[in-house]
Amino acid sequence: MAAVCQAFITYHKTSIAVYSVFIGVYKTLTAVRKTLTAGYGRLTAVNKISTADYKTFIAVRKTITAGYGSLTAVNKISTAGYGSLIAVRKISTAGYITPLPFLSRHAILLPMPDYTGIQKEETLKGLVHDDFFSKFGYEPKIDDIDIVYTDKKTRADLFSDGPGASRHWVWGEAKKKIHDVFNMYTQLILTCKKTYEKAERLAPPWLCVFDEGRISFVPFHDISPIFTETDFNWNQTPSGHDTDDFKKAREKVKNLIGAKIVVFNFGTDDRDIKEFIKTHVTADGNASIKSPITKDNFVQIFIKWVKEAKPFINMPKDEWMDFKKKGILDCDFYRADMMSSGGNTITEKLKIILKNDNYKFQEHIAGRLFMSDIGFAGNGAAYSRFWNKYERPPAPVHRQFIIDRRDLLVPQNIREVKGGFFTPKMWADKSKDYLAAVFGENWQDEYYIWDCAAGTGNLLAGLTNECNIWASDVEQGNIETIQSLIDIDENLNLLSGHVFQFDFLNDSFDTLPEGLSKIINDPEKRKRLIVYINPPYAEVSSLGATETKGRKAGVNQSKAHDKYAIALGTAGREVFALFLARIYNEISGCKIGEFSKLKALNGSAFDKFREFFKARLEKCFIVPGNTFDNVTGQFPIGFKIWDTDKKEVFKTIATDIFDANNQHIGNKTFYAFTKNQFINKWIGEYKIEDKEAIGYMDGVNGNDFQHNNIVYICNSKKLSPNPRGIWINKQNLMECSIYLTVRHVFELSWLNDRDQFLYPNEGYKTDTEFQNNCLIFSLFDHNSIQSQRGTNHWIPFAEKEVGAKEKFESAFMSAFLKDKTFSAEAAAVLDAGRELWKYYHAKIKTNKTASVNASFYEIREFFQGRKETSGAMNATSEDEAYNALIKTLREKQKTLAKKIEPKIYEYGFLKE
Repeated sequence: MAAVCQAFITYHKTSIAVYSVFIGVYKTLTAVRKTLTAGYGRLTAVNKISTADYKTFIAVRKTITAGYGSLTAVNKISTAGYGSLIAVRKISTAGYITPLPFLSRHAILLPMPDYTGIQKEETLKGLVHDDFFSKFGYEPKIDDIDIVYTDKKTRADLFSDGPGASRHWVWGEAKKKIHDVFNMYTQLILTCKKTYEKAERLAPPWLCVFDEGRISFVPFHDISPIFTETDFNWNQTPSGHDTDDFKKAREKVKNLIGAKIVVFNFGTDDRDIKEFIKTHVTADGNASIKSPITKDNFVQIFIKWVKEAKPFINMPKDEWMDFKKKGILDCDFYRADMMSSGGNTITEKLKIILKNDNYKFQEHIAGRLFMSDIGFAGNGAAYSRFWNKYERPPAPVHRQFIIDRRDLLVPQNIREVKGGFFTPKMWADKSKDYLAAVFGENWQDEYYIWDCAAGTGNLLAGLTNECNIWASDVEQGNIETIQSLIDIDENLNLLSGHVFQFDFLNDSFDTLPEGLSKIINDPEKRKRLIVYINPPYAEVSSLGATETKGRKAGVNQSKAHDKYAIALGTAGREVFALFLARIYNEISGCKIGEFSKLKALNGSAFDKFREFFKARLEKCFIVPGNTFDNVTGQFPIGFKIWDTDKKEVFKTIATDIFDANNQHIGNKTFYAFTKNQFINKWIGEYKIEDKEAIGYMDGVNGNDFQHNNIVYICNSKKLSPNPRGIWINKQNLMECSIYLTVRHVFELSWLNDRDQFLYPNEGYKTDTEFQNNCLIFSLFDHNSIQSQRGTNHWIPFAEKEVGAKEKFESAFMSAFLKDKTFSAEAAAVLDAGRELWKYYHAKIKTNKTASVNASFYEIREFFQGRKETSGAMNATSEDEAYNALIKTLREKQKTLAKKIEPKIYEYGFLKE
């Protein structure tokens, strides 16, 4: 070693000898561990050597290449080169190399990776692969997925899941430096969605992200439900971490997997990382030619089955449509296939089973169509070729999950209409605790239970008295799933005869099973019946036959709607409201334990519902809505226990709050209001004609936080796609400023999403400081005035204050503010705004196209620019001086908001 050091120190005189020694050391190290993997093209660490040394490396390149097969990148001694020699990278200006870091980096006794300061992501990826995933193949950039770890068997095709294909074990994302782990997961999930849904490659068991300091893993099946979400933009650029779209997706990802990821630190947790990979991620080279069906990939295999196997089922298109009307879907045929061995389905409890390689229908399915067995076209050759790629049935460790999650195989529109939603186990368990708190510890023995929107039955899991429980669902396939689970799920205690298909919004109670019918027809027994449900949350579109986001045309059309539409008013658009109406009116005296949105308690559209639904609300807890599969949006879902035998109109209740991790975080009180108590009743009293208008405020047609995004100021009514607002002039400017400020001063969260803004008391009228604070706030928040769309009356400064090169077209706002007295917080906002205007006008002194009348919106647009793809304004600017000015303004605006907030409660705009 001393000889090596001496040779390195004197390398200017004896460079050829030095590099001979170097190669000897290098070969010795390689014999211990394969530091150079063919194709990675590394030698990054020596990226600062002299020209003479570089030539020496060229001279020995052939020797290295002969030893390792492929090292063409050696001639690029650059940062993009070989990263395993990272410790050698610190070559001093005097030309000395300190060999000790290099040797310690690769020594057998010191395998502690240090990835800090790495200049290239490819270098980091290669090092992590060599240090922890050396038993795996490494395929970068498959479908833009940053990292794909595969098995190392010799394969004919890495890009197929068929025979001879390489199995994927991990999909990953890597970043140099240190990054937020949920940003990395979000980027990875956005990137791999197309790969997942194309189903050309089966999903791996694990997702993995890492940076210089940490590595994290999460099971793929834990994130798969997110691919059904529709409330954020899947087409966004995955790397755009600062955009609103990305932040919305990140929040969804964090809520879904925040409690499920495992995180290790490089350097301190290396043994744990290796043990985790050895225990949980396996690539032993003995994989079957058939791919196993797992909880990670069964949805993808279904997507492929629809394309490749279903067309060869010997059945015409019109008969497929008849099956669909009967509630039998593509996935029911797929499940018969998947849960089979040797051409026969391993359970008889499915409505459709595979028997001797033909589909057979159970006798109790009515109708001529269902009596004949169905085979396959072309003697089943194409069908067999498809299933030759997959190992059937799934292993027992995956089987229950796959059977339980039939809902993931049901098309999105059917799930939303029929309510095939999956209640998370933690909320199902908690609801049982609340039922016990209201009805006593022996409630399961003393009460009957009916889940009339049972889905796949998970809400009933954990109940013990099967004789007192009934389960029904509109979809026959869900009933099959429950029947299948009875024998294999020890937590699902049900009698087979108590599980039945029933369309609660259409079918007559005369068709109910005898035992349940006797309970419903007996007034005393009804008082001991708990209707325990998580009904569908679909809402009919208000635009006729048009479907809009979150709303489906005609989903509420049913006999229940025909019967209760007048009594419920606009609440009749909501499917869950129809469930509650029928239960209340036709099972009078029963108890109800139900999951639903909070509209029934405080929604402005539910005032008629509350007049109709007179029942005592005994107890309630609320949780984030997006913790429920297939539920989108940031809003609360509550579990509410009603007693319909106690007739009273709901007024108020204090609820318990639980976060996404099932932690109790406080209490929240909900109140019921009448339409005359809402804020839009108040602002409506200040409506004017458009004469002398200086702008238009849109969005005064919703009273709660969820509608705040449509409240903003623009030039004219004609610029709003669906105008429901108020013209602004000198007479009502203050009231409009107060309205906009009240709506936007608080940040929107899942917890306040349904809170209602109210008609205020008289106190605000004499509080000029509050009024002026709101006026200043409205100048810089949700104000989209643009000079290019009309005269800009909203410039709060005079020309001399900001150094304008020309006279402003309007001096309205600066004149309006001139004699007013402002709080210190409002004055600070004005000062920060003035500096921003000054900077803008200094920048455009010689710019002939920039508008001297630019609004706050246009100044931001000038500096921040817009994205070429979407046209959306960029989040930041390349001008750092501007970034600093806008940051200061935003900070002052937040301070002003804190000043305003208590007054909003004091004057009754919100109720605590």
